[in-house]
Amino acid sequence: MTPLDVHGTPFPFGLTFVPHQTLGPVVGGVRGPVEDLSEACVSLGASFAFVPAEEPWAADAVDALVEADVAPLWSVSGPLWPVIESWGEMEGLRATLTDPSAVGERLEARLDAILGLVSSGVDAGARALVLAEDVAGTDGPLVAPDFAIAELLPRYARVVETARALGVPAVFHSDGDVRPLLPAIARAGFVALHAGGGLGFEAFDRLFWAAREAGLALIGGLLTGELGNAARAEALGSTIGVIAQAGGLLVADDGGITTEREVAGLVTALEAARAV
Repeated sequence: MTPLDVHGTPFPFGLTFVPHQTLGPVVGGVRGPVEDLSEACVSLGASFAFVPAEEPWAADAVDALVEADVAPLWSVSGPLWPVIESWGEMEGLRATLTDPSAVGERLEARLDAILGLVSSGVDAGARALVLAEDVAGTDGPLVAPDFAIAELLPRYARVVETARALGVPAVFHSDGDVRPLLPAIARAGFVALHAGGGLGFEAFDRLFWAAREAGLALIGGLLTGELGNAARAEALGSTIGVIAQAGGLLVADDGGITTEREVAGLVTALEAARAV
């Protein structure tokens, strides 16, 4: 059991970055982010849900989820992409290779604001921190692993230390295949990884077993690419249900859902996973 193995049978299930406007198949008519998220969690038997810290309704969502006996996971954006974009995307990515120390200085300048957001989330009642930073994509790493290990992970570790000092565990989110970084992610103190969008099933399966080997739980498995078709969603759910029996998987969406049809597929997949 990890600190995130909250109530839920036969495995923990949660919602991550699902837009509330897509939750109609679960909640009926959508009303607003706080009401829709909390109602969807209750309807689906979710034991946790991500709350985006930068949204003006975030603290209200934490309150509503706690009231519904759902663990709020406070999602804070990492420092990398605002720094990259301060140069312009191509120039910024080039700077991670040609002048990593300059990038590191700009990362450092953003840390205080991130640590403040962490504290505000814990004060609001969040049960865990999610540090969200896409360091990989569908075509592979977005930054060199050497840069990530030298400049990003030590700063992530400070965010994790702040969360831990406040009494909550930390989860790392990234799209894509981050297997080369898993040992460093674990050393930074994260207890789990949310496997974001861009993975097919075979890549997800490899990531799951690599995460277990690194001592990390994995959040995800309900891959958006399979949810638009009911038969494929059901087949995926059955497979995920089997994988979940190995332990170390907190079943959730991969953060890529954008349509009501995909939410309907998520429901189908979840029912199939629970039936295993």
